[in-house]
Amino acid sequence: MKKKLSDRKIKAIKVIVEEYLKNPTPVSSGEIQRKYFTNLCSATIRSEMSSLEDLGYLVQPHTSSGRVPTALAYKFYVENFVDKKPLNYKDRQLIQDVFKSGFNKIEDIVRATAKIISDITNYTSVIVIKNYDEILIREIKLVAIEDSILVIIITDNGVLKDNIVKLERPVEEGYLKDATLILNRIFKNLKLKDLDNTPLLIDKELKQFAELIQMVIDMIANYKAHPEDAIFVEGESKILDYPDATLETARHLINIINKKSNLIDVIGVGDVNDIEFSVKIGKDETGLVDNCAVIVAKLLVDGEVVGKAGVIGPKRMDYARVMSVLAYIGDTLDEIE
Repeated sequence: MKKKLSDRKIKAIKVIVEEYLKNPTPVSSGEIQRKYFTNLCSATIRSEMSSLEDLGYLVQPHTSSGRVPTALAYKFYVENFVDKKPLNYKDRQLIQDVFKSGFNKIEDIVRATAKIISDITNYTSVIVIKNYDEILIREIKLVAIEDSILVIIITDNGVLKDNIVKLERPVEEGYLKDATLILNRIFKNLKLKDLDNTPLLIDKELKQFAELIQMVIDMIANYKAHPEDAIFVEGESKILDYPDATLETARHLINIINKKSNLIDVIGVGDVNDIEFSVKIGKDETGLVDNCAVIVAKLLVDGEVVGKAGVIGPKRMDYARVMSVLAYIGDTLDEIE
């Protein structure tokens, strides 16, 4: 059972984290005593900080130096002292300007969302579209373009893909209308996860559509084979600017993020609980590197969860500001019709 912290220890964690967020140098007992515990002697504060170190909340980088907060301290601080703060007018205006124009594809909305989150927080943002294999095909549309056909696959997540295909044989009158009926009879209400297990009954009367049907199958299979297409990352290079980041650590983190499939577990897209924010701090929780933290929030469009947005930053990130950005963007997105 976790030992209950005294009020003095709780206050010490709070002020040490805040001091270190302002200035990333080890915090001394004398500094804490002068600023926050004037009624106590330095020896008492040293004893409390030593106890917090034993409990895993602080670490002493060098002998006789001050102490710095650990991931456990940051986690405690976020859970007990961090609240969203109102977003300033400039940031609100930037977000509203991005979403002022309409979007035709869910991918466009998500990509724009990832970019504005990264631009405003100045951290790396990640968005993963939820339940990738559960995407449902709603409709397939065919549009004639000179001697080619534009194939549009519409899903419950928006437009999945559109491709222009050129058939070997000329398109006769009525072909597109008939082909559209056949394709929708086969693919409508099909989930991506069921694609390989769904028999395609192409008998003699459907042979003329076999070529087009195979092209659609290839398009959907190719999309399913690349789940990284559902992950949008912006601002990876900002990792190099993280406080306390060594070049080796930054490069390692960038390499992890560049392999987008690694980010699915980091963002936790399958978790659909009602928690407004998920905060992961340190290597054990994030699965990334020790000196980083991840804040994740659900994204809703018209009341439906379409994915999750995450911000990857240093342990010393401005948690309140990031939460405010994610919350305001979430509310703005949810109003898109």
